[in-house]
Amino acid sequence: MSSEQQAKDLITQAQKKLNSWSFFGPSNKCEDAAELYEKAGNMFKLAQQWNAAGDAFMEAAKLFEKGGSAKFEGSRAYENAAKSYKRNNPAAAVAALREAVVLDQAGGSFRAAAKHYQEIAELCESTELDKPQDAYEAYEKAAELYNADDSPALSNKCLLKVAQIAADLEKYDVAIEKYEKVAVAAIDDPLLKWSLKDYCFKAGLCHLCTGDMVKASQALANYCNMDMSFESTREYTLLKGVIDCIDQGDVDHFTQLVYDYDKLTRLDAWKTAVLLKIKKSMDSDELR
Repeated sequence: MSSEQQAKDLITQAQKKLNSWSFFGPSNKCEDAAELYEKAGNMFKLAQQWNAAGDAFMEAAKLFEKGGSAKFEGSRAYENAAKSYKRNNPAAAVAALREAVVLDQAGGSFRAAAKHYQEIAELCESTELDKPQDAYEAYEKAAELYNADDSPALSNKCLLKVAQIAADLEKYDVAIEKYEKVAVAAIDDPLLKWSLKDYCFKAGLCHLCTGDMVKASQALANYCNMDMSFESTREYTLLKGVIDCIDQGDVDHFTQLVYDYDKLTRLDAWKTAVLLKIKKSMDSDELR
């Protein structure tokens, strides 16, 4: 008998179980049927019937909830549904994970809820869904929940993603606030201190995008106070140079500064995109 047929037989057994009379009441029937649906989900996975597997796990999760079972079982079933749907139906995977989050939070499982929000964010970032606003919101929720779980390192990791996406969405004030928040947390953290320069650099780039060079200069001074070595870095030199270029409307010098920096320290795609936005803004100002 094929795995797919075994799965279908298990679902038939589950439906019979639900329609049968039980001395122990409906909750016991629901839990027994849920376990059968889970087995069916696993059989569908063996048959590589991913949507059918996801549907079976979703049904199992609903039955665990209906039976009043421990919230962990329901959340686990929703998580298994998401894993199956991820293969070819990311939108359904997101929906399943959102259901898992509800149970996680109700049960006080903040880390599990945070992990599921992080997965939601990653799926929303994917080329298949391409929903940056949803990803932004999910990473922010994940950061809050990791913080509630007293997991600052994981929270900061999500905050950095919030900042990155916020900048992509041109929410520069939000991006600055998040980068600076992580930078402050990094000051006394030996594992993060080496990244402090990069957080300040990214926050500084976002300041440049706002067009307020007074605030940008004040921010640079603050970063030097946070990290005494920052003023001697190439990142500081570039940011300070760009501020001067924007004040003077000197696009050519701006281009040269970025070129010189990139020769020695390769700019990643995100930083390059932000600097191009700044240059485009300078070009627009020149035309006025």
